[in-house]
Amino acid sequence: MLLKKQTVWLLTMVSLVVVLSVFYITSPLKPSDEYALMTSEEEKAKGQDTASQEGVEVSIEEMADGTVASGISSDDYFTALRMEIDDQRAQAKEELQAIVASSDVTAEKRSEALDKMEDLQTFQAKEAILETMILANENYAEALVKAEENQVKVIVKAKELTSTAANEIMRLVRDELGPTKVAVEVQPIK
Repeated sequence: MLLKKQTVWLLTMVSLVVVLSVFYITSPLKPSDEYALMTSEEEKAKGQDTASQEGVEVSIEEMADGTVASGISSDDYFTALRMEIDDQRAQAKEELQAIVASSDVTAEKRSEALDKMEDLQTFQAKEAILETMILANENYAEALVKAEENQVKVIVKAKELTSTAANEIMRLVRDELGPTKVAVEVQPIK
């Protein structure tokens, strides 16, 4: 019985990849106003600090000085972001599990908590699929996708990111997650 479930799951995933690949190849590339491409330099010029937005402690003064570009190396940057995202999701999952396990909560609130837990798992699965699809392009050394309810942030490590390449990433995100705002950031390879 378990073998049949695994086989069905595997065939479902393979067919999903095939359908997405066909859709990716046949769909036209259309840039949209809902998307944003920001390089690290543009964010610094706007006074934004990506690392501090993601919880890594780097002050804006350090970034403005030009003395310290980042408190962590580029390789550690993706690891730190992934760990932070995992920590946030684990904490949210624990809170939702506490709601589900509580006897003082109504059935409606439990149902909402279960739905939110399912949404978290769905976001994680779709993020993993998107990261795999982005990394399939050999121009990217690393990719991180952080999906939230109203925005998706994609960070890629590459020598350069053209507008065409950014639009392809945005289209992948749109195809996987539906219409949502997408921000693509580039971490340059040194």
